[in-house]
Amino acid sequence: MPAPKFAGMSGNILMRAVTSCATMGFLLFGYDQGVMSSIIAAAPFNDVFTATKDNSTMQGTVTAIYEIGCLLGAVFILGAGDWLGRRWSILLGATIMILGVIIQVTSFAGHVPLAQFIVGRVITGVGNGMNTSTIPTYQAECSRTSNRGLLICIEGATIAFGTLIAYWIDFGASYGAPDLTWRFPIAFQIVFGLLIIVGMSILPESPRWLFTRERYEEGEAVIAALMGKETSHHDVQLQKTIILDSIRAYVMLIIFDVFLQIFAG
Repeated sequence: MPAPKFAGMSGNILMRAVTSCATMGFLLFGYDQGVMSSIIAAAPFNDVFTATKDNSTMQGTVTAIYEIGCLLGAVFILGAGDWLGRRWSILLGATIMILGVIIQVTSFAGHVPLAQFIVGRVITGVGNGMNTSTIPTYQAECSRTSNRGLLICIEGATIAFGTLIAYWIDFGASYGAPDLTWRFPIAFQIVFGLLIIVGMSILPESPRWLFTRERYEEGEAVIAALMGKETSHHDVQLQKTIILDSIRAYVMLIIFDVFLQIFAG
């Protein structure tokens, strides 16, 4: 019996697809960290958002409010991430991010543009906060123990590369039409978001999450696909046992902690 496949992929090819999609999420995070750097002081931007002109406090607020959204997104995943699952959390995060970007780039003078832009920044932050809280977990749960740490480090390194892309996009847009000076760099985030949505639509769910939901056959199939081996293979069954043992150990730890709180105050 051949190894299970997702979108025709298995083994190293599937693992590279998972890594590419995970990396894209942090590339987007880095991009959004740097995209406002030159936009916020640009004349075309300040012509639309007059409150930011020569006002460093307002400029700082507009830039930093995005981080508040990231915090809210991370807190949401803390409470709802295990219920949604890794794939749906990332898909929802990317969709929310795109919605926030659309709100930002459709801000026009005469229609309370700054308030709309700030709301869009917060919503974008929520989406990115959801993704950056979920993607490392998804990547780790789909990776082999031998290269798990390396792949997580690669994710972190791409943040700086995403910021670099933002700087060059800002620079190039500054030579374009005045309205595109700030709209295009912000709208470009949608490209990353769509790539994440397309990728996660065809990639498998985390095997660990599937096991926590007692979807054992699906989890086993994902492990087999990631390894490029049939489900009955010894390595697949060993990895399944390791994951199930770690889940049971985690549950026992929670029970023990509750026991201590009850009887030890």
